[in-house]
Amino acid sequence: MTRSEEIRSKGFDMFGNNYSLQDIDQFEDPLAYRKIKVGVKNLDDAILNLGSYQANLPKYNGISKGMVLHALATNNLTELRRISNLFYNVSGMYQRVCDYFAYLYRYDWYVVPEVYDEATKEEKILKDFSKILNYLDNSYLKKLCGDIALEVIKNGCYYGYIVDSKDGLVLQQLPVDYCRSRYYVGTNPAIEFNMRFFDTIPNVAYRMKVLKLFPEEFAKGYMLYKQGKLVDTEDSSRPFGTSLTNSGWYLLDPNNTVKFNFKNSDVPIFVNSIPAMLDLDAAQDLDRRKQM
Repeated sequence: MTRSEEIRSKGFDMFGNNYSLQDIDQFEDPLAYRKIKVGVKNLDDAILNLGSYQANLPKYNGISKGMVLHALATNNLTELRRISNLFYNVSGMYQRVCDYFAYLYRYDWYVVPEVYDEATKEEKILKDFSKILNYLDNSYLKKLCGDIALEVIKNGCYYGYIVDSKDGLVLQQLPVDYCRSRYYVGTNPAIEFNMRFFDTIPNVAYRMKVLKLFPEEFAKGYMLYKQGKLVDTEDSSRPFGTSLTNSGWYLLDPNNTVKFNFKNSDVPIFVNSIPAMLDLDAAQDLDRRKQM
């Protein structure tokens, strides 16, 4: 007996040539690779039903890819801002991208004095120069510019009101969902503020305290709103033939207001990348489930 015949006699058959159709019923199928036997127990097939995970893919507070795409298609700024701020809080990737571009610039500044009258005394020039430096130092321009840039990236725009101060530049940020800009005064946008914002504070006493924190112009606008005099004659959402309503929109002094956005658009800058991030999270979650 040759060595090969000796090996085959012990039951080793790589290609199954020594089994007939009758033998298959008597012996275990040698080609049953899909079965794993541990002791006397056969393990189940390791098959992953991908369809069963379709409904369990990760979502952020009910936000799906379709919701983001629909908000982008309909230009729903309120919903886009809500989605952007939510992802900034829960997604480290989205937060790092926003912070990186917001603080990419150093926002350094310097003052170059120009003397137009040679008869001006040097002492006065140095005094005015020192006064300007103190004013800008007290304005904390580097922090202010970085914070404004971050708001523009997250919310698409920034609305602010210039508060009178002799010590430095003070900008009071306005809630973006209660501001709009439809007209221009020269090159500066004219900002309207909706006085309904103060009605969101249920406690009347606390509402009055908050109102006093705003410049006097807001108190005047709120009184007009309560008197029913803030009527929006250009409200496109009002059905034809219906009476005018007290919209609450009040035009602020253009000399005291500022608005910043990117490329004249109020859409959050990186919100259109969120659908791709949802797909990435879904793929990573699916890989984890496969490994489990």
